[in-house]
Amino acid sequence: MAVFPTNDDLTVVYVSGPVREFAAFRRDIVRSYLDSLDRCGDLGARVRAGRLVGHLRTTPDQPNLFRVPYGPGWALVGDAGVVMDSITAQGISNALRDADGLAAAVVAGLGGARPLAAALAEHHRRRDARLTPMFDFTVGLTRFRGLRRFARAFFAAVADQPAETQRFLGAFAGVTPIDQYLSIGNVARVLVRARASARRASAARVERSDGIDHVLGDGEAGGRRR
Repeated sequence: MAVFPTNDDLTVVYVSGPVREFAAFRRDIVRSYLDSLDRCGDLGARVRAGRLVGHLRTTPDQPNLFRVPYGPGWALVGDAGVVMDSITAQGISNALRDADGLAAAVVAGLGGARPLAAALAEHHRRRDARLTPMFDFTVGLTRFRGLRRFARAFFAAVADQPAETQRFLGAFAGVTPIDQYLSIGNVARVLVRARASARRASAARVERSDGIDHVLGDGEAGGRRR
C-alpha cells in the first residue's frame, strides 16, 4: 500500500499485489481494492469515507528489463530504457537521471571531448551500475514472499525510529543507494540502536514503577508486584 498527495487536494491510494491474482482481483475490482485496504489499519475506513474521483486504474503489464539505451540516431531514457515495476515508484527519478546522464554524454561526444559512441557506452555502463541495486530490490518485492524473521526485526526497528524511517524513505528516493542502506553494516547499526532504545525504555519503566511503589507505600505496591 502507498498513500500520497497529488494535485487539486486529492490523494492517491495505491495497492500492489501478485500478478497471478489479477484475474480474480478484477472480477469485482472495487470490492477487491477496498478489501486490500482493510488489511492496513484504518485505511479502508478512511478511503470509504472519501470520494472516488475518476476510475480505478490497473497496470498488470510491467516487465522488468534493461534495454540498450542508444543506437544510430536514437537514445532511450526512463521506462523506455529500463522497465521497472512501479511497486518502488522509481519511474520519474530514473527518467530525470537518465536524461541528465544522456545529455552529458551527447555534449561530450558532439563537443569533441571524446567519440560519441564511447561517451554513450560510458553512459550505458553507469546507468546499469546505478540502477541494478534498486532493480534487484524491486524485483524481489514483486515476488511477494513473506519476510524472514531477521527482515521482520529490521523493518520493525526502522518503523520504531522516526529518523531511521526517514533514512529508509530516502533510500527509496535515491538519496542513498538502496544496496548501501540494506548493507550488513547498516542493518546491524539499525538493530543495535533499536535494542539500545528498548533497553533505555525498559529501564525508564522500572524507574517509574519504583517511583509509584514509593508513593503508594509497600502494601499496595507490593500487591501490584505480586
